[in-house]
Amino acid sequence: MRFERSHCSDDAVTMRLSAALVLGICLVGCHQRKPAVSDADFEAFRLGNPGMTQKCRDDYRYGGIAAANPDDPACFEMTAPQQWSGIWVHGFEWTNFCPDPAKACPIYGAPGVNWLTGVGRAPLKMQVPDGSYHLQFIGRRTKSPGHFGHLSQYDNWIVVDKVISLRRLPERTESSAK
Repeated sequence: MRFERSHCSDDAVTMRLSAALVLGICLVGCHQRKPAVSDADFEAFRLGNPGMTQKCRDDYRYGGIAAANPDDPACFEMTAPQQWSGIWVHGFEWTNFCPDPAKACPIYGAPGVNWLTGVGRAPLKMQVPDGSYHLQFIGRRTKSPGHFGHLSQYDNWIVVDKVISLRRLPERTESSAK
């Protein structure tokens, strides 16, 4: 059996393989994701969600509304955890927090009223009946005012990480005035 030598030298084969590899890497690196929403819709979303992380904005841009999760606190820049105390009023479509020294807390979003939710082992609403409470907790607030909560009518969102104390208030401390 006789083996004949190919017309290509080993160096030429190595160069061709190297060129193909570099070209393949360049093509993969140049792949651009196609936006699922228009530039105008993305800009409106970005402006409506100040303080939202780039990852969550990109989820919306490339995945559309189904990929957006504006109810995830990880999607927003938040302050460091701190101790809060004040009146918490919650009901069917509201969960409002007015920090001390507030004496009342409106049931609708108003300046100074925060949308309040719990996370992890502090789910809040599921554990207590509707009403007014004095609440002391460790939590984080959005760094930038935005449009949070029911009908996006709250300037800030506070996330409760740990409840310190919760006491039902004997008289109504909510106001229906906006």
